[in-house]
Amino acid sequence: MRIGITHDAGGGDWDPKDVASVLENVRAVRRALRAGGHETTVIPVKLGDVRWLQRAQRCDAIFNLIEGVNGIARYEDYAVAALDLARIPYTGCTSWTVTIAHRKHIANTLFAAHGVPVPPFVHAKRDTVPTGLKFPVIVKPSGEDASVGIDSGSVCTTRKALKERLAKVKGLWDDTLVQEYVPGREVNVGFVGSEMLPLSEIDFAKMPRGSWPIVTYAAKWDEGSPEDIGTVPICPAALSPELSRRVEAVARLAWQVIGQESGYGRVDIRIAPDGQPYVLEVNPNPDISTDAGLARMARARGWDYETLIQKVVDEALERSARRRQAERIYVKATA
Repeated sequence: MRIGITHDAGGGDWDPKDVASVLENVRAVRRALRAGGHETTVIPVKLGDVRWLQRAQRCDAIFNLIEGVNGIARYEDYAVAALDLARIPYTGCTSWTVTIAHRKHIANTLFAAHGVPVPPFVHAKRDTVPTGLKFPVIVKPSGEDASVGIDSGSVCTTRKALKERLAKVKGLWDDTLVQEYVPGREVNVGFVGSEMLPLSEIDFAKMPRGSWPIVTYAAKWDEGSPEDIGTVPICPAALSPELSRRVEAVARLAWQVIGQESGYGRVDIRIAPDGQPYVLEVNPNPDISTDAGLARMARARGWDYETLIQKVVDEALERSARRRQAERIYVKATA
């Protein structure tokens, strides 16, 4: 099978290490696909240039590694929608899921409507400090992922601190989410299609003194930083059977609501001191590099990296076949 690997081509303002990180992931996926007997071609995606889509249409399937275009997260929505319109089988979540996940205030509203426990939140207006939430609160961009915009100053304990934080980020993001901070353990739940992977927990024991136990941008992307050293993944997570069942039930419901049990994703959960799991967010198409959380969960499941990549491809092909069958039935019924 000929599989194209799409990825963000980046922009002139990209840090060299960011470019290297993207290309390293592309190479890892390419090696895994070739090990599975597939022919591969790499397809960079650039803003204002749609020739990538023509190249994609010459492939049997696409392994989609686009997390934005020119580093702009919301353009990922459009790129995945283009693959939908072109009717090309592709890996990862649908354009609907990606679009909703990039609007956290809408995702949280859908969660609440379907009984998924989420911390109380407000969609903050640019010039208004929200009221009605209990401090501490955490401020995060509604339209970003991968901990973009989250640092040690994201958690605010007073109205004055919140006002200052909102003023600081004003103009950086179109939408800002202010949410009550949930103390407690943090657990990640991975999915490939409807299959749940072993739970993983973030151990914050080594966080710098005085730091909030949260996964900041530095913790994810600044290797060797104090935040990186202070966020240690433990997989499988050491949860009691009863607590595991509660977390798994909440995670699956969140994945059904936003992920539609399609593609692959990760549900991030905080477990309050009383044992109540709260969904922080659903991350469609999370980092799938060899040392990332999803690959770690897959290893705990007994899958090596090549197996994980093939499982992701198989899910995409099965989903595409179901869609084609549904379309044929619809056309026949309406003829």
